[in-house]
Amino acid sequence: MCKILVVSDVHGRLRDLRWLLNNETADAMFYLGDGLYDLNAALELRKEPVPYPIYRVAGNCDMNYNEPSEGMVPFGGVLFFYTHGHHYGVKMGSERLAECAGERGADVALFGHTHRRELVRGVGTAATVFNPGSLRDGGSYGVVTITNGECSFTWKRVPEF
Repeated sequence: MCKILVVSDVHGRLRDLRWLLNNETADAMFYLGDGLYDLNAALELRKEPVPYPIYRVAGNCDMNYNEPSEGMVPFGGVLFFYTHGHHYGVKMGSERLAECAGERGADVALFGHTHRRELVRGVGTAATVFNPGSLRDGGSYGVVTITNGECSFTWKRVPEF
């Protein structure tokens, strides 16, 4: 079983991101942009490096970073496509993203940008799409659990301080 954290749209909520990095265990993290400054700051403030890989992309508000806008990586027998989402028009719907990810062979497409939680299972060759919501707006992040190549998706919230 693999546990993957999915984080997007931190927009300055460094306290919440630090809580997440210090309190959630995982095998990997997908960081979907709009807060790369926050991620770098949170990692610098840690006493020790996080014990898992962080796959990261730049969002539309991360203009001073040389991170890619999308990526693909296999993890736990599942092929993930990950992006911030603004290049795929996700504020108008996630269908285009799902089709593009499915055409590339991805099983799951992870995205942010809308600040809204979303889970849509694929139809035909389209990938399943998952949006963790926004760490800034509501303290929401996602958890993908992979068991025997099958994914389950949940949302969690950072506790109120």
